[in-house]
Amino acid sequence: MSPSTPSDDRVAQAVTLISKKWHPVIIQSLLDDGPLRFNELQERLDGISGKVLTDSLEDLQGNDLIERHVVSESPKRVEYDLTRAGRELQAVMETLADWGKRNLGESTRPTVLVVDDDPRLARMHAGWLAEEYDVETAFNGKDAITALSDEIDVVLLDRRMPGLSGDDLLEKIREADLDAGVVLLTAVEPDVDVADMEFDAYLLKPGEADEVRDVVADVLERATADDDITEHYSLLARRALLDARLTAAERESSDEYQRLLERLEAVEADLGDDGSSEADETMAITERLNL
Repeated sequence: MSPSTPSDDRVAQAVTLISKKWHPVIIQSLLDDGPLRFNELQERLDGISGKVLTDSLEDLQGNDLIERHVVSESPKRVEYDLTRAGRELQAVMETLADWGKRNLGESTRPTVLVVDDDPRLARMHAGWLAEEYDVETAFNGKDAITALSDEIDVVLLDRRMPGLSGDDLLEKIREADLDAGVVLLTAVEPDVDVADMEFDAYLLKPGEADEVRDVVADVLERATADDDITEHYSLLARRALLDARLTAAERESSDEYQRLLERLEAVEADLGDDGSSEADETMAITERLNL
């Protein structure tokens, strides 16, 4: 057997460090929400004792992955955050997660891709959904394009991003004929331009956890329906947005809004809809959007 090299030793040391039971989840918690106080960390780590958390934090500090800051002397307040080296583990954690999905058995849970150029918001929204779904994150349009595949069931998408915007990304998703539903979660107030955008739901930031979870569940449920039914819901959502924000005169003079109405009428004719359920559907959408 050949002797181990210094490189082999470093690999073994790194693997040992992140393979300890609580180390990866502590690192991930600080990546998602850090800096955090001791009790905030313990609340996020179900089942960890105070002693084990203390020992784990000391170990991670000793390896220069996290640092301890005294932010207040009276009362005493201490926070933990990742060092530069600790933050570099984000790519490692994501690679391990992707490897696990490919090789440790196929997940039966739907997959949601959260796209936002604000990493804190993206991780917060991902955290709201992680209990029920497999969640991936992208912090710009370019990385989102790389992450998109037939495995993605719903995209939670910010509109205003540098480079490839959310609007551009929505177009590319539809042009690629991917089956993913798209929820626009954005600070951009909807205007008449949304009439031609093929999203499935529209929420204004910051949103609330239950609201986001409910909308994602609704979009997933619609995904099992025929294409014309899915399009009908999308058209109703767009019309509800514009009805709430444009005056009757503005709607009447808008070519985009009139095209939207014409398409809605055509889809309802194909569905054989006599309009009896449309008011209820529109009201439900309006309530969900807090219009």
